[in-house]
Amino acid sequence: MNTEKKLRSLRTRSLVVTVFALLLVASGLTQLGFGGVAIGEEYERIEKLEELTRQRTFYGYQSQQAAFQNEYNRSSSAFFLQGRFLSATQNTSWTDPGVIAFGANLLSGLGFLVAAMMWVWRAHANLTEAGVRAKFTPGRALAAYLLPVANLILPFEAMRELYNRSHHEPEDFVDSTVEDVTAWFTALVVGLLIFSAMLVKFILDAGTALIIMTPLWMEFAILAFAMILILGAAWLFAGLARKITAAQEEFLPEIVVTAPEQEAPQRMSVNVLSA
Repeated sequence: MNTEKKLRSLRTRSLVVTVFALLLVASGLTQLGFGGVAIGEEYERIEKLEELTRQRTFYGYQSQQAAFQNEYNRSSSAFFLQGRFLSATQNTSWTDPGVIAFGANLLSGLGFLVAAMMWVWRAHANLTEAGVRAKFTPGRALAAYLLPVANLILPFEAMRELYNRSHHEPEDFVDSTVEDVTAWFTALVVGLLIFSAMLVKFILDAGTALIIMTPLWMEFAILAFAMILILGAAWLFAGLARKITAAQEEFLPEIVVTAPEQEAPQRMSVNVLSA
């Protein structure tokens, strides 16, 4: 594959990344809108449940179970784990707008991930195949994004190096600060950490007798903030892909592949001719 075809492939993948980022942001914001409507409906449902509970009489163990179930039903964990954030109605179906938005969000997120990894591979491969020295080869760059724990640090370093080398920065400046890269990775990591903390809370609420009661609107606001950060990170990644693609299209054809070092000259030998 010559340089022109490589750049065309990179340009196409960058465009696909941007399209999926747009779909992801649109579906994500739509999902948040439906979630906000479901929050209002949930408070009305909780009020009705509490009214029904007050009208019934429980004894002994039944009273304890009813109190526990009532407390869990009022928790945000039940709201999210039971899927009530998808629809304001009791009987959720595949045709509900909230369910459709959630499915579109999942599919666009998966498509974005696949397209982003394909772009990462091609962008790093372009530099490697052009003879540019880089710490992150295509395979190592993909591993940096996909390996747990390592992907909390290495994607930032890989993207920073890719950005600087694609903009024809010398090898000594591959670790120079890039504001767009810092903004992208900060938004991504903070959003994922918030999601992880909320997931631990949901697991504790659903799997143990410990129920951490916090206002439903507060937890929805926290999750919405995390989701907005992740959506913003996806859009920033698409912007980085476009900038790096444009930089490679400008500088890659001008890169002169460093010729391999010549082998060391053989030691001179002297032939002594006898008379």
